[in-house]
Amino acid sequence: MLSLKKKALTLFIAGVTSSMVWGNTGEAPGAPGVDHQWTSASKTGIGTANNKTSKVWFSLVDGIVSEVYWPQIDMAQITDLQFMVSDGKRFFDEEKKHTDHEIRTLDKKSLAFEQVNTDKEKKYEIRKTIITDPQTNALLLKVTFTAHEDNLGLYLLLNPAVSNTGLYDYGEATTDTLYAWDERAKYDNGTNQVAQYQALTASIPFKQTSAGFVGRSDGWQDLNDNFKMDWAYQYAKNGNVALTGQLDLPAKAGEYSFTVAIGFAEGKSKAQQIAASSVKKSFNNVLSRYNQQWNNYCNGLEDLSQESFDNGALYYASAMVLKAHEDKENKGAMIASLSVPWGESQFDKDSDDERGILQGSSPDGYKDGPIGYHVVWPRDLYQVATAFLAAGDQNTAQAALSYLKEVQLTADDGNWQLCGNTVSKAGSFPQNFWLSGQTHWPGMQLDETAMPIVLAWRLWKAGNIKPADYYTSFVKPAADFVAKVGPWTHQERWEENSGISPSTLSAAIASLITAADFADNQGDKAAARYYRLKADLWADGVADWTFTHQGALGEGRYYQRTEGASYCHTDYDPEDDSILYIGNGGGQHLERNIMDGGFLELVRFGIKSPTDASITHTVKSYEQSLKVETPNGPGFYRYNHDRYGEKYDGSDFIADAGDGIGRLWPFLTGERAHLDIAQQKNVDHYIKAMEKFANEGNMLPEQVWDKAEGPYQFGEGTGGATPLAWSHAEYIKLLKSKKEQRIVDTPDVVANRYQGCITTVNVHYDAGWGNSVSIRGDAELLSWTEGAPARWAKGNVWRLTLPQQTSTFNMKVLINDQTWQNQENFSVKPCEENHYWPTF
Repeated sequence: MLSLKKKALTLFIAGVTSSMVWGNTGEAPGAPGVDHQWTSASKTGIGTANNKTSKVWFSLVDGIVSEVYWPQIDMAQITDLQFMVSDGKRFFDEEKKHTDHEIRTLDKKSLAFEQVNTDKEKKYEIRKTIITDPQTNALLLKVTFTAHEDNLGLYLLLNPAVSNTGLYDYGEATTDTLYAWDERAKYDNGTNQVAQYQALTASIPFKQTSAGFVGRSDGWQDLNDNFKMDWAYQYAKNGNVALTGQLDLPAKAGEYSFTVAIGFAEGKSKAQQIAASSVKKSFNNVLSRYNQQWNNYCNGLEDLSQESFDNGALYYASAMVLKAHEDKENKGAMIASLSVPWGESQFDKDSDDERGILQGSSPDGYKDGPIGYHVVWPRDLYQVATAFLAAGDQNTAQAALSYLKEVQLTADDGNWQLCGNTVSKAGSFPQNFWLSGQTHWPGMQLDETAMPIVLAWRLWKAGNIKPADYYTSFVKPAADFVAKVGPWTHQERWEENSGISPSTLSAAIASLITAADFADNQGDKAAARYYRLKADLWADGVADWTFTHQGALGEGRYYQRTEGASYCHTDYDPEDDSILYIGNGGGQHLERNIMDGGFLELVRFGIKSPTDASITHTVKSYEQSLKVETPNGPGFYRYNHDRYGEKYDGSDFIADAGDGIGRLWPFLTGERAHLDIAQQKNVDHYIKAMEKFANEGNMLPEQVWDKAEGPYQFGEGTGGATPLAWSHAEYIKLLKSKKEQRIVDTPDVVANRYQGCITTVNVHYDAGWGNSVSIRGDAELLSWTEGAPARWAKGNVWRLTLPQQTSTFNMKVLINDQTWQNQENFSVKPCEENHYWPTF
């Protein structure tokens, strides 16, 4: 029986001898190919045209084009695109593996990149400029192949992943075009079939082409066998397909330039027309148009380059990276990263994201493959939107708020089941969601409902929105939810544990105070009072609930990562022996022995002064326990015993394996720097560190390597998500905060409330199990008709704080807001601690 290679060779020779015009026939064997996997997340560049017309995004890694997206930013269409080189006799090289890579930004104010790949033996060089066509849905590559010896063949290898998966693709290789498609996607109503097609063509002819299945009958297997392209299959149907084309270049050594275009459309002929049209254009003219659009955007930003140490290179790259993470159909929707963390270990067959019809635009998220970070987290979106504010792009920040308003959950979305309680989802947000707003991960993180309120307040104060347009429809439902559910959260910002978290609670407090400001403006005095009393109670309680004096880290006095993490735990005591079960196999530990940098949010949101003793004690333990001084500057772990990162030997993180090690997160360096800004200290070393954490394409990673040994460079990016939008957002805000000499994220209405006069009532009384204490009086937030709840603290002390109460007032104590104290009114002195012993 003839081998696949011999069969293919026989067919190919027959085709050549029968006609001078070559063509492909038959279907490739080996379906469905090997399991489809994605590419490395260590992107050295991403790009898209800065307009709404061209809905194509690209990413770059290891010297090649990696995932390409169309028509939405969460819909991958290509796994990778690279060149192969062979002399037909002695060697076969794969561009990704057998060349030394360089990447260059062509313009500091544009997302146009040049990749230069040089053969390790100096036999050839491949130089590529990568952009998208601003006028249509096409990816363009200007390629210059320099052969330093004769008889070098150049081959294109395209691995599609149509409709976000490599499981069910179809491929066709013709004499002038390579096609791939998937016909299974449908519109939201489930009726109209929507095929997604891509067509690749070049400005020079193909010498030969073939379709095949990855790992079985593709061009890589063909060349790897005998250094020659022998197979000429026309079709590869329903699997992990790859398409190969040999470029018709002269055999002599020399420098040869040509253009490659890939068009995307909902029809085969349309995709081909787009590719054919784009490839015929003057590449320099298209590049000029592409650059000009990004130049115009950057020139409209506030110039913060003088605060940097790289002449603004990372600043402008960060602004463009964030803008490029916005979808073009869903204005204001920004995903967390245009990457799949540890993508080379992520297989479609292992994904829980099964294809299904989701609500929203067409076609919308038919997810077979791993989603990576291609969804919207409200918390990340808040960070990005506030970075746009810092950079002076108020329009995109406002678009983010408008988008959040559109996707905010309502009563029609059902209920949360939280600690045995049924709570309406009205006003809240899910943990993360597709661009349409359809829930993906179903967790409830209180800060993700709180932060959009703060964003709305900041846009109001900047003059971008009117309170009447957002209060009743957006702010009030969100604030009511926060007030009802807090201070507890189902998940804190690391998405693993419930309880009370300093970082989550900081956002919740700030959201209620800013919501109260909205309420005052709209005449809703009852809501304003309710929000402030609730926020004041939490602000007073945060240290009692989460600051331990008996920790095992540093000096033993610090804010914990979370308290009361056992599900539905209500006894919040940072000195007790409650256990924290850390995700990803981090083990079980006493809660008081686990800390993170979340306490810094207490300062950032204005709840605590940067010189508060609880903050200064915690930062000492934080730096002793979680800081690593890398060759590029200081880095910080998320928390001790973190397991979300590469294995000990640097191999990829595998979910549920339990053997990962969390590495250093660059945005935590920015968060730490903001505390020093608040303390009027120099932060230049933090800025320099973040600039050095960025790779050669100015992409900031999710994590950087934390030691001198291993497969990664100490202080440089790992296999986690790169670029991470949050990292870029933090860098922009750090530059702006340095310029302003203050934390620009801090709502002044919060800082003014909690860092000035605070009048405190301490009621010493054992009210008995199940009873509560409330206060009535004639202070600003008190009344004689409805009591304000006091907070129980150790020693049977009930506390009520009244920030900004600067005058003496009278009060009485009530049990369960029904039974009045026997004594005359107590007189309360402003701006100090007051103690009372009522009788009943």
